[in-house]
Amino acid sequence: MQANETYNQHYLSKVEQKLNARNPNAAADNLRIYSFEVVDRENYLLSLENPNGKTIWKNLSLFDLFSFDVLDGNGLRLNFESLFQKYETSIEVHTKSLLAKLNRNDPDIKSEIIDLFAAKLLNFVRNPFSVAKVLNSFRGLANYDPTDPALLADYRRIVTGKKPHQARLCAELGISETQYLTWLRLLFMLLVPLVDGQPNIFEHLIKTLLENRKTHVAAFVFEYDKERCLLSDRGFSQPIPDGPHMAFSFNLYATAFVNYIFADPSTLLSGQASPEFLARALAAREHSKARFTSHSNAITSACWRSTTGIPCINASGASIAQSNAGWCCKT
Repeated sequence: MQANETYNQHYLSKVEQKLNARNPNAAADNLRIYSFEVVDRENYLLSLENPNGKTIWKNLSLFDLFSFDVLDGNGLRLNFESLFQKYETSIEVHTKSLLAKLNRNDPDIKSEIIDLFAAKLLNFVRNPFSVAKVLNSFRGLANYDPTDPALLADYRRIVTGKKPHQARLCAELGISETQYLTWLRLLFMLLVPLVDGQPNIFEHLIKTLLENRKTHVAAFVFEYDKERCLLSDRGFSQPIPDGPHMAFSFNLYATAFVNYIFADPSTLLSGQASPEFLARALAAREHSKARFTSHSNAITSACWRSTTGIPCINASGASIAQSNAGWCCKT
């Protein structure tokens, strides 16, 4: 693993913030995004932090968040930046391609749907405000070690490497140093390819999730003409309550978001037919993916608002909130 000089490390990529920027056509150093503080979760009230917005370079990032060995004297550090960039580089292209294809009714959107899911799920995995949830979701993975000697040497530096920022970060995030180190080990095991020429564990898990024939997978894309969707500092929202189904809602663009639903068909159809018929139908059914697009669908927005709540500490968005822009998409 190569060291680099990146110390300001984003847990929500700059390219995703650019897609929500107030001035998306500006030079990279001048990109700004409006940031809102949640002041009342029950009533969905937000407060604009700065009328001029924040610079994207400084927003949704922490110094040395993912650095596990800061080398003396030369400004270099070992971190996961190169691994993250693998998923970040295609976000803008895939987002614009997906929305363009849906608007011209082009059904060839499989690669966009899959690659965007991977990039968006990465935001959950690397989110510093979700460390406890991430450790619970991938329980035990950080207890394993790579078998490749070179990878094992890098992996051990997560514990032994110099991390002068560790105590400060843990205090700021409200987590223990053990949780922080376990999270870094988990990121290593998920994202580093452990066998040459083979996908990493993260990509294998995504493939398994999307291709599980016992699950109905759907991706619902909502695009708006006037409302503005917010970008949660958690990286995602839950469009439905916890239960037998799993769902993620992700910001796509200043005017669009996507819901990925992983539903248990037997629960969805319970009581609609005899257990025997359901068993035969589910055994015979083909795995399917549904795609829908909606333009300024106020009814859908209202339903989404009532179920998702505000899971973020702060939210960033593309425009100063109108009466409804603050809840259009709290991802």
